[in-house]
Amino acid sequence: MGTALFTGVTGLLAHQRRLDVVANNIANVNTIGYRGSRTLFQDLFAQTIAGGSAPLGSFGGTNPQQIGLGVQIGSIDVDYGQGSLVTTGVSSDLAIQGNGFFVLSNDTLQTFSRDGSFTLNANGVLIEPGTGFRVQGYSADENGVINTDTQPIGDIVIPVGGTGIVRATTLTNLIGNLDSGTTTGETVSRTMEVFDSLGTARTITLGFTKTAVANQWTWTASFGNTQVGTGMVTFMNDGTLDPNDVLNTPTVTVPSATLQGTDTATPDPLVFTLNMTQITQLAANSDQGSDVTLRNQDGFPRGILESFNIGANGQVNGVFTNGLTRPIAQVALATFANVGGLSRQGSNAFLETPASGVAQVGVPSTGGRGIVSGGVLESSNVDLGTEFSELIITQRGFQANARTITAADTLLQEAVNLVR
Repeated sequence: MGTALFTGVTGLLAHQRRLDVVANNIANVNTIGYRGSRTLFQDLFAQTIAGGSAPLGSFGGTNPQQIGLGVQIGSIDVDYGQGSLVTTGVSSDLAIQGNGFFVLSNDTLQTFSRDGSFTLNANGVLIEPGTGFRVQGYSADENGVINTDTQPIGDIVIPVGGTGIVRATTLTNLIGNLDSGTTTGETVSRTMEVFDSLGTARTITLGFTKTAVANQWTWTASFGNTQVGTGMVTFMNDGTLDPNDVLNTPTVTVPSATLQGTDTATPDPLVFTLNMTQITQLAANSDQGSDVTLRNQDGFPRGILESFNIGANGQVNGVFTNGLTRPIAQVALATFANVGGLSRQGSNAFLETPASGVAQVGVPSTGGRGIVSGGVLESSNVDLGTEFSELIITQRGFQANARTITAADTLLQEAVNLVR
């Protein structure tokens, strides 16, 4: 009877722990990125009253006789199943679809989390606002190139309103018509605006001069009073450019010294391709004449980072006021050989342990890490229906063990009453 009392106590303790786990799951039903837990029981021990014996002759043998001595917590496992996604529209909110974890650091400690409710601090660093831990990833170089093979992970800096970038012109596309009726020796002049390596707008003057040779024009490019390019264009009889003429896409070069002028700063030489393949030589009315114009060019003046967005591969793309969109960084994700070996740290964070193995850090969409979505958060994966069922089962289990203790107490009371 005394054994039954202690066995019932182990049942109470085990179901109490199970209730604690269920209560914690229910409490975190609306916690972003939370992972629910489950409790598994194991029998505690078994007292052997009689051991088993083998058959011998006409004796058939016996099985062991054992009495269990209670229950214990076998394991408390974390459910790492995917939670549902909720759209927030906030650029810094991130959600993972897959097995990966965000990598967070404060220089002395590295943690891992599924909670992507991040924000920018005063220095433009992407952080987890509750703890101040900084989100880790790969930064792009000045050309927007992210090299994840050789670059270590570090803080993701998104200096909205602070960073300015430019793009020097490398390609210009001309479109329009040179009037086939133009008099020999007559020059058609046009101007176009391009940008140097400092983002300064530069005006280039183009002059097309009709030669005495049929279907042939010469051209010159000038910057101020300096000629920076010259060549020839030849047309077919149907008015289109000769496709075999490599001079249809010449290169114009404006030296640094020419660009500097009275400026104190010296930009790089301005070198760009002059694409004339869309120019024609057709007859035109007097009011149309030669209408060659700059269709587009790929340079931009200085632009300030005004916003950003994050793509499915975790790439942070900056949107600048000059129309440029350029990669700034890429979010890093981590996976583990045994996610069940991670240790909860609080604040939705996990710590690496010897049981989990070393974090395998890389970019999203590789190594089974999953993809990252911007403007979205992952909800808790706790299912309320399941938790309420567990709550009822746990309550009944606790009550049944309490009845066991009550019954054992009644039997002991009867045994005590025998001496009266």
